[in-house]
Amino acid sequence: MRNGWFKGWISRFGMTSINLKGEKESNDAVAAEAFKRNLTKVIAKYFKDPTKVYNVDETGLCTNKLPTRTYASANALSRGGFKQPKTRVSLLLEGNMVGEKLKPVVIG
Repeated sequence: MRNGWFKGWISRFGMTSINLKGEKESNDAVAAEAFKRNLTKVIAKYFKDPTKVYNVDETGLCTNKLPTRTYASANALSRGGFKQPKTRVSLLLEGNMVGEKLKPVVIG
């Protein structure tokens, strides 16, 4: 019967898997909703050709990301307060209203 040494070790020492809390960004839902309503009006008024209306978004690709879960004793419910490494590459992704996509732009 093969159950794995790690599973046995976890059971023997009373360890459990816990979620690591990282940094949290704030957001303003009211301002985002107002912006969305205004943007719809601007697009309807000034941009009649949907092939000329593009959305551009930036996203990050972390190269040294730490795991968000770890094993700890059962009485340690959560661990927080650690800093994630900031080593990352930014990607700029673009597409228009009809679904055409441009090549990604790599920054950094």
